Amino acid sequence: MTKKFQLNKACLTCRLLKFSNLVLFTAILISFSSCKIIKTSSYFKDLKRDTVLTINNDAAEELKIKKGDVLSINISSLSKIEDELYNSKSATLASPAGSGYQVGNAGEIYVHKIGKLIVEGLTRKQLKATLEEQLIPYLKDPIATVNFENHHVTVIGEIGRPQLLPMPEEKISIIDVLAQSGTITQVAELSNILVIRDKDNKKELKHVNLEDHSIFNSPYYYLQPNDIVVLNPNDKRLQRELKRQNYQQVSSIFLQVLTIGLIIYQTFFRK
Repeated sequence: MTKKFQLNKACLTCRLLKFSNLVLFTAILISFSSCKIIKTSSYFKDLKRDTVLTINNDAAEELKIKKGDVLSINISSLSKIEDELYNSKSATLASPAGSGYQVGNAGEIYVHKIGKLIVEGLTRKQLKATLEEQLIPYLKDPIATVNFENHHVTVIGEIGRPQLLPMPEEKISIIDVLAQSGTITQVAELSNILVIRDKDNKKELKHVNLEDHSIFNSPYYYLQPNDIVVLNPNDKRLQRELKRQNYQQVSSIFLQVLTIGLIIYQTFFRK
């Protein structure tokens, strides 16, 4: 009787082990099947290989300085000691941020030795030339560098690093903005990127398609100050990603419970 009981017990143990191995193998298969890689969108996927595009977008257009702008102005010359008088914080009409030359209500800034200088309506290059010309009596071979300090673009949505990106020059392309903001997520939809732009005291909303090479001729290829770029998710791709994550969570919990059960069985019931 004892021998028969031991045989039945051994048979039961063998069946339990086989069953647990089968369940474990099935769980592993489920886990791997849930790890299906989701293909992301592709930039300019309609482009032919080794081609040349004719671009009509006027990339050379320059922004004009306006009231309220904050300008970063750096003066360098062969008169190093004098340079410090122009570049120190005490030489500027400081912005609320505490740095830079802020353009006043009359469109003016104040520059050491030069005094009041009307800059509204000038481009950066024009202001650079004006400064270098008017500083000749005071400095030897003066060179001026002018940038915007208060211009920026905002990047949010399905991107690795949502941020407020400084825009010291006139323009920055939407490609450069995305490149500086990290990798787009797997659910980002490059064919449905939203650009929000201030225009005539209104918010202008435009959807652009980075899978289509026509973006190069779009007025939204080069961003303007205060533009907001929103990377929207592809709803279908997002749902697939959520399902994949759920499968992984369920599989992980199942494997943990099964492992604990096998450990308990091995410890307390198998002799």
